[in-house]
Amino acid sequence: MKHGGYSWRNGKPALDVKDFSVNLNPLGVPKFVEELINEAVRLKIYTYYPPQNLREIKSVIGEIYGVSEDLVGVFNGASEVINVLDDNFTVPQPNYSEYKFRSYYFAEEREDEFVFKLKAGRIIASNPNNPTGSVIKLNEIEDFLKDKNNELVLDESFIDISLAESASGLVNEFSNLTIINSFTKSLAIPGLRFGFSLGHKSKELERLTPIWRINSITYYVVSNLNAKEIRSFFASSRSKVKEIYDKLENAKKLFKMYKSYAPFFLVEFKIPSSLINDELIRRCKCYIRDASNFLGLRNTHARIALKDDVMGLIHTINEIISEKGS
Repeated sequence: MKHGGYSWRNGKPALDVKDFSVNLNPLGVPKFVEELINEAVRLKIYTYYPPQNLREIKSVIGEIYGVSEDLVGVFNGASEVINVLDDNFTVPQPNYSEYKFRSYYFAEEREDEFVFKLKAGRIIASNPNNPTGSVIKLNEIEDFLKDKNNELVLDESFIDISLAESASGLVNEFSNLTIINSFTKSLAIPGLRFGFSLGHKSKELERLTPIWRINSITYYVVSNLNAKEIRSFFASSRSKVKEIYDKLENAKKLFKMYKSYAPFFLVEFKIPSSLINDELIRRCKCYIRDASNFLGLRNTHARIALKDDVMGLIHTINEIISEKGS
């Protein structure tokens, strides 16, 4: 398994594993979303086809992010948006492994962070970056977009629960910017598969997808969200992320930890991360993301999601490293 969480067994998720490989909101699913899901099940919404017209959902998304609903596209997760894009892009690496591209270049790896620069052309990139947690600053994005020969697809799947600024406000001005986002991470609902795009190319992208890409439960939940409540929850989530990072800053760590703005952070051990994972499963039924398959990273790199009990995980990793040596 490289991404998507710890493997299911016998048709069920591994409920006994503390999965630090999946970067969901450390606050978990908000109560108001759980109430809408339970209400949808009680009303047997799953016995109805969802509407073909997704205008209600687009209105909610537009209100949350301050863009016209005409610039909103609705998809079966961010992955569906990524899948319908062409492959004539350049990707700064390391980056999310599902992007299609013709060429790539490497970010600059400094002592405790990766620095990503936007080079001229058609670029697709995550921001904050997955897996490093680095960010491309808003002023750099704006400067890039001012050249109309450039095009940028920016995957902001983690932005709502990150210590970084979204570029979504730029889609009204720049037709050469498309934002990809989802509620998978920010509302901790990967199973509902809800993603969206913001930008002038949203309608064009939607035409490449099936009619029934949003199921009725998902439609019911998202179309009944309150924009103000969502924004408030995102603000609380960012505060939670900062709180956990403040604790981590002073924690003893027998490994390298990179600077991150995301609800996850990249680390590097002195031994392969796969060996660390084997020991974590054996000792505490914990699991982290082996990051060795990302271009530009090594087999000693791993990515760890922020959770309330991440300090306990760090303690166990320190024990493993102390015993295994360098």
